[in-house]
Amino acid sequence: MSKKEMYTIQQWTDYIEGRISGKQAILMEQFLLNEPDAMQDYLEALDMERNYPALPNSVDFTDSVMKRIESMAPDGKTRHSRGERNRRWFEHRVFHYAVAACLTLIFLSSGLFDKVAPYHKFQEGDTSGSFTEKWTEAATSWLDNFKPKP
Repeated sequence: MSKKEMYTIQQWTDYIEGRISGKQAILMEQFLLNEPDAMQDYLEALDMERNYPALPNSVDFTDSVMKRIESMAPDGKTRHSRGERNRRWFEHRVFHYAVAACLTLIFLSSGLFDKVAPYHKFQEGDTSGSFTEKWTEAATSWLDNFKPKP
């Protein structure tokens, strides 16, 4: 289709309702992507589709759909959503954050971080390397103490 030729509203309605071939649908989708002016006709056809007739008995329809869904559930059991499942207290994310915060406070108060990286290696007067290099050196020297001696 050339740039001036556009699909009619009826053709867009056929596209929306699925009454066209797959190849034609792909061509129409590409046309819609490439031609901004085609969007107006598509939206108008889409707007026409929103005027469906009213459902005569919506409660019975809803009940019949729900019965079909329940019959499709395996072993007659309905699946519970993630929020409905009862989790144990130690499975909650807040518990894990609280444990991490407590451990950090214990390590800070016990001076474990000072033993990992001695303060004298991070003196500001020492300009022999970057902070990352100093931290890496302190961590590797600390880890060397765990190696078995030959």
